[in-house]
Amino acid sequence: MNKKILTVIGVSGMLMLGSVYSISANTSGYELYKSALKQTHTANSATMEVKLSITDNQTDIFSADSIFKSDSVNQVNALTTTLANESETSTMNMYKQEGNWFVMKDGVDSIYKMEISKTPHHKNTAELKDDLENLIDVMTKNLQQKITVEATQNGNHSIELDLTGKEIPLTANALSTLMIKHAVMIEDNKEKDSTDFHLQATMPELDHDISVKQVKLTAQVNKENYIEKQVIKAVVTGKNQQGKIHELVLTIDMSVTDYNQTSVSPIDIPAEKVIHFEHGKSGK
Repeated sequence: MNKKILTVIGVSGMLMLGSVYSISANTSGYELYKSALKQTHTANSATMEVKLSITDNQTDIFSADSIFKSDSVNQVNALTTTLANESETSTMNMYKQEGNWFVMKDGVDSIYKMEISKTPHHKNTAELKDDLENLIDVMTKNLQQKITVEATQNGNHSIELDLTGKEIPLTANALSTLMIKHAVMIEDNKEKDSTDFHLQATMPELDHDISVKQVKLTAQVNKENYIEKQVIKAVVTGKNQQGKIHELVLTIDMSVTDYNQTSVSPIDIPAEKVIHFEHGKSGK
């Protein structure tokens, strides 16, 4: 996956989740969502379906459809994902077992082995986390009472946070700067990647007049206080060096089922096919 896309996904996802934790505890929507997040993270297992899409001026430029099964009882995770850009499609299966990730890509006979502590972009994680915490401090000044909650059928609840236009003036500048900064940090390592492991996407090079038009989160919480569905949407506009206007829309749609009922079994990994993979280098 294109490194800049990873940055946008990480920033948008962690931004929304982190923001909610910082909102005034007097907000009923905040309390319900915070409680549901904590309850969700205590589940021993679950099956998640995640659909990600990125459009540029209403044209699809990247998508990812994934099924992720997590089983902490057996300490095994399984992920099947299909990535697509404007000209290619790629499918991968990933398994977390024995303390490592094993990646199998369609059309490639080798199996990539990645140690958890050496996954791509690990070195930038600490600084990104610090920047996000600072950004969240800025955001929360404008988020008081912005989370709404509505009771639905069978004891379920619908939660929403929708910020647009003048509701996020400070956030727009901070988020735009942060996205560009970490996109550059990650892109600096691109030439060092000696494999065709990533499916590339054509992202516009936003140069100036960058702003965030909308940041939206919706979530469905069931009567057991688990999050069953969550959608994150971010809309960013800006101009490239030639002055062309781009509107980027990132959407992450996640559905979760089979809480505490998902079982994942380890798979057989032929040792002769394994390649020890690190970002920027590979070898047996």
